[in-house]
Amino acid sequence: MEHSKRLSVKDLATIGIFSAIMIVVFLAFSIATGASLFFNMILNAVFTALILGPFFVYMAMKVGKPGVALIYNILQALLAAVFMGPFMIPWFVGGGILAELSMMGAESYRNIKKITLAWIITSLTRAAHGMSEIWFFKNAFIKSGVSPEQVEIQTKYYTDPKWVIVSLGLTIVAAIIGCYLGNKMTEKHFRKTGIIK
Repeated sequence: MEHSKRLSVKDLATIGIFSAIMIVVFLAFSIATGASLFFNMILNAVFTALILGPFFVYMAMKVGKPGVALIYNILQALLAAVFMGPFMIPWFVGGGILAELSMMGAESYRNIKKITLAWIITSLTRAAHGMSEIWFFKNAFIKSGVSPEQVEIQTKYYTDPKWVIVSLGLTIVAAIIGCYLGNKMTEKHFRKTGIIK
């Protein structure tokens, strides 16, 4: 029984493939909406939580073992290191650890409530990463070569409680909806066919 809880090569491949798809979708969406700084600051993570929620649900249920949330967030940390700098790695890894801890318990990776909680934490980690650049890592953020205008805009939005609450609140709602839709699709298309037990 213990052995069955360990991630197999097939499990790691599934996580890798789905994480890669999710990263590509995220990058494509971010590029498509990149012209609007307001959208990027406040709403990017909201729509990302909604769009990628079904992928995360399927990935978690398909693998059905501990490690999915942590590995996905570690890959997000590596992506953040490439685009923002290594100073962001602890932020995303920390979010991954919290997401993984939220899923402790028997059969938690088949429990949509647990999966949704892990996705909310993961989505909030993404939503607040720009805030963390201003709140906790401002010196490192500035040294990464970002423009003074970018720092000014992020500081403007991310030190305003109104926009912080709007961004994080909508991200939670979107993550819940994304997981709800993902669970419905999984039930309809994958459980009935036996792809997911």
